[in-house]
Amino acid sequence: MNIKQIKNNKLKTILQFSIPSIIAMLLQTVITITDGYFTGNYVGDNALAAINLGLPILYVYLGAGLCVGVGGSVISGRLLGAKNRQKASEVFAQTMVTAVVTGVILSLAVFVLFTPILGFLRADGELSGYFTDYYRIMLFTYPLMVLGTILGMFIRVNGKPQLCMLVSIAGCILNVVLDYMFVARMELGVKGSAIGSLLVQLVTVLAQLMFFFLPDTIVRFRCFVFDRAIGKEMILNGSSEFIGEMASAISMFAFNYVLMKYVGADGVAAFTILGFVVYGYSMVCIGFGQGISPIVSICWGAKEKETATKIRSITNRILLAIGTLTALSFFIAGKRYAEIFGCSNSIADMVATGFRIYAITFLAMGYDVAGSMYFTSCGYAKSSAIISSLRGIVLLLAFILIFPAIFGMNGVWMASPCAETLTAIVTFVLIRRQVRKNKEEENGR
Repeated sequence: MNIKQIKNNKLKTILQFSIPSIIAMLLQTVITITDGYFTGNYVGDNALAAINLGLPILYVYLGAGLCVGVGGSVISGRLLGAKNRQKASEVFAQTMVTAVVTGVILSLAVFVLFTPILGFLRADGELSGYFTDYYRIMLFTYPLMVLGTILGMFIRVNGKPQLCMLVSIAGCILNVVLDYMFVARMELGVKGSAIGSLLVQLVTVLAQLMFFFLPDTIVRFRCFVFDRAIGKEMILNGSSEFIGEMASAISMFAFNYVLMKYVGADGVAAFTILGFVVYGYSMVCIGFGQGISPIVSICWGAKEKETATKIRSITNRILLAIGTLTALSFFIAGKRYAEIFGCSNSIADMVATGFRIYAITFLAMGYDVAGSMYFTSCGYAKSSAIISSLRGIVLLLAFILIFPAIFGMNGVWMASPCAETLTAIVTFVLIRRQVRKNKEEENGR
């Protein structure tokens, strides 16, 4: 991948990098659903509940991994754009070592705090047994998952996004086979599901590692001296991704709390049904964001700031088109979609109302996600963190706590659209400020 190719084929390059990323992310969702299917059907509801109770642990690993991985890959991409291949490889090596150390520390911390975590989650009896059996093994799995995610980011920096997609497809298929073998056939319960996940991540990491030992790989393992400045910039650049993952955990808890307080179980069911669509669309947005990240960072490193800006603009238009189509489809057929899940008429009506209010979220979310990833790729960590904090924590939590008390279930639906829309305004201002700064720098040359 070089600058000339990017400039001459902007749309093709965006799709070439984004589509494999989107497919890879959606396949990760399929893996989660598969685990849930086999656990729920062959072990029981309590086992599924025990696994779900520990999801915040997963968010902590993902947040830390994305913080290190996105921050390091962006720096490496900019160095690659500046034709400094050796330093780009050194940053890659430092990122991987940092990720290994971070994963080990997190697993040791969770191991030490296992009993307090069980008490905090009020998991006792059968739930405690399932939780312990599953997460004792996942303490080895999650660090591998983090390494696999980061290796995928650097494979994209090397210009091979299709490889990530192929590895994800293979991992998805292997996960189904192992779940069937260990859970359905061998009846190993939640331990079988966890062992299957561990083997899938191990195979995935080994397959990706092989790429970095190929002779034509540009960014590869290289001896390095730990650079404190690079480490600091890595954490700052990836801070918005960490905020995003923590926001997911916090908002999940907050939504469930207010739904049970003001609406009840029917509200939770309606929100869950609509949430499947929102989650799927967010995966598309994040996929495009991760897809353009190495392109933008390479352009920025090569001083092709105008090209990077055009990449962002084209991506925004693509996401606006997809978001508009999604909003219109579920605005019209929201109730029919809800009825697929066999829910009552009252819940289906809630979902239909929710889609009518939620429609604007599909228009603004892509702009915010792409904007955050764009600023991260350019090295504007503060702007990226502002966007992630506003849409994921500050505005969203404020609206979740205020609106339902006033408007009931409609207030729940209003929280995210209002947060995304106001964040989009802030994102627009930040982008205009950056464009103005770039023009001033060009005129000053």
